[in-house]
Amino acid sequence: MFNKPFRVKSNTPIKGSERKKLKAELQKCYPTITEEDLVLAIPNKEEMSVMKIETHGGEVVTAHVVGKKPIVFHIRDKLYPTVYLLWILPNKLVHYFTTWNEVVPKFSNGADLMLPGIIIKEELGLRAYGRLNKGVTVAINSNTNSAAVAVGNTALSSEDMYMAGRRGRGVEILHCIGDFLWQVGTKESPPDLVPPGCQSDADRKEIPPQEATASTEEQTETSETKQPDAPDANHESLSEAKESTEAVVEQKNPQETMDDLLNYCFFKALKTTAKKIELPVLTSNFYRLHIVPSCPSEKTLDVKKSSYKKLSKFLDVLTKEGVIEVKEFTKGVESISAIRYDHERVRSFRVDINDKQDHQPVLEKVGEMEKYLPPVITRMYAVNAVCLPLFTGTYRKGSNLTTQQIRQYLTEYVRANQLQSATNPSQVTLDPILSDVVLKKGEVVPSLSWEELMNRILTKLSTVYEMIFPHQTAPVIVKGELEPVEITTASRAGNKKVTLISGLETYRIDLDEFAHRCQVGVAASTTITNSPAKKGQVVLVQGNQIGFVGNLLIDEYGIPKQFIQGFDLKKAKSKK
Repeated sequence: MFNKPFRVKSNTPIKGSERKKLKAELQKCYPTITEEDLVLAIPNKEEMSVMKIETHGGEVVTAHVVGKKPIVFHIRDKLYPTVYLLWILPNKLVHYFTTWNEVVPKFSNGADLMLPGIIIKEELGLRAYGRLNKGVTVAINSNTNSAAVAVGNTALSSEDMYMAGRRGRGVEILHCIGDFLWQVGTKESPPDLVPPGCQSDADRKEIPPQEATASTEEQTETSETKQPDAPDANHESLSEAKESTEAVVEQKNPQETMDDLLNYCFFKALKTTAKKIELPVLTSNFYRLHIVPSCPSEKTLDVKKSSYKKLSKFLDVLTKEGVIEVKEFTKGVESISAIRYDHERVRSFRVDINDKQDHQPVLEKVGEMEKYLPPVITRMYAVNAVCLPLFTGTYRKGSNLTTQQIRQYLTEYVRANQLQSATNPSQVTLDPILSDVVLKKGEVVPSLSWEELMNRILTKLSTVYEMIFPHQTAPVIVKGELEPVEITTASRAGNKKVTLISGLETYRIDLDEFAHRCQVGVAASTTITNSPAKKGQVVLVQGNQIGFVGNLLIDEYGIPKQFIQGFDLKKAKSKK
């Protein structure tokens, strides 16, 4: 993550309250840490600052620096220790994996730790890799020194590592000695601790000098004279990992691999983000908001590199198989009008357990820029106590339904109870249940038109909004009306106009990135402040920039216009 230069967006000294907050967070994340440990890690009289970083890949990271050493960093609200902190508190915070000393330099080049590179005790069997879940924070040390040299997350659980037969990735490396985060600090070398498994410095004598300190060139020479085979085992492990990678690549040609990936992403989307999608939906939007985000993080989806070459041809194949229906409601613009979730291919599909899910706002790469992808927003209706008698037996109180689902249920209900007028099919006779739900107190109406009946039921139901963010399986449900992005102007000292933008957090728009775009776009200063009237923060831009901000939200961020409040203010003023 930090193997390439990053941009420091801010570096701010912090107060005593923030220092206490960080100590409390450390104790919460690592319960084994004591008060004495906290004093060692964060001395009360040491200068402390918080540094906001934008990595080469566009990830926003927060790092806490104590006495010119970064000790922890936050990625997606998860706290990680740096090697500096692990040197202060060795073997106290996280589980350690040991690798060969010759593997360590490869981490600073962006390499992850493969399973063949992890030194284990085979006699431990299923517990050779410990008792860890997938995604747990771990540290890496070398076979010659138990001091940490890298920090990362487990790519598999301990059981899956063992079952993988020493093939594949073991640890996803996030930070290591020699990377640019380490270079922010004092750039000191790791402390000279005993090798892993040794009880004291005296035990070092049991390890042959060639094994403890041999360079890569020396390993080649000593292997010929039958020195201990630990370095050779390293080379065998690395070559084994290389061979396994090559074997996977040889199995299929690139087009077949991309075809499989495209199909996987499509059916994964049907099982996750598009599980309750409102139809019809433009094929281009479905691809951008559902298929692309379903691609595993370590792979890149490109339709042009598949045998289909075009999205339309891929969807044609699925249409012929009966998975979906594609119609052209507007000339030249295709939409998916129906999805058969009961189709055999959909029912039999299973999401890969090793497929990493990213619950953060998704950025789509466009050239060298990274573009925010908006959530798919669907207005839905929740079954409440008033309408529950109508939906009893099929839905329960609190069920969230789309307009299409309600219309379909109402049609089935009317037909099942033979309520459609025989003389006028556009009219529906109201039975006691429908009368109780849709009629006002004292109102006597024998029948209603289909449209009037539907509208009355919708007004009786509770309004909710479903927000599906790309790469996020579980939708976000917002009860009531969805808070829009609000754009307003205000006057400051000297009658200077400023533009205020609030509500961006609802749509998971990065405030720093948005403020930077405004700053560059209108050549005016921007700040981020807490909103005095509402929860959350407000982006403040110098001058009246309503037009620019509105167009930025619609054109670049893809926020629907109905969820932007105040953009019409500029048009109203210009008409005057």
